[in-house]
Amino acid sequence: MRVSYDQEVDALRITTGTPEAISESLWDDEHHDIVVDLAAEDSCDIVGLDVMWASAYLPLGKKGYDAESDTLLMGRTTSEPELITKNGDLVGYWQVDEDNPDGILNPIGVAIKRASVHLAKASEKLSASLVSAD
Repeated sequence: MRVSYDQEVDALRITTGTPEAISESLWDDEHHDIVVDLAAEDSCDIVGLDVMWASAYLPLGKKGYDAESDTLLMGRTTSEPELITKNGDLVGYWQVDEDNPDGILNPIGVAIKRASVHLAKASEKLSASLVSAD
């Protein structure tokens, strides 16, 4: 995964290198500023992620981070295995759109496994900018 952090707009960008066909915000009022990039329309294959206001999550340990599993969760999860997708260390959580007769799935959460490894440089960059602001 490639990770970049833009401190000017406080945005985190994560990509697997696979081009995205469509992007969708999480269907969660609290996490609508999280956008997942999907490999194809009507796909649940997450190939990228944009996190606005990344300083709410970084440095790790602030919000949604579980140190024991080294996982950063943004949004909600589900326990239904058919509504969970994995692409490497990106895990997507989905819900069925009850208003759509075709059973389209909407993203409700995303997790980054091995978060301390993937987000180390972004966390350092954010920490340095916070120190210099003091």
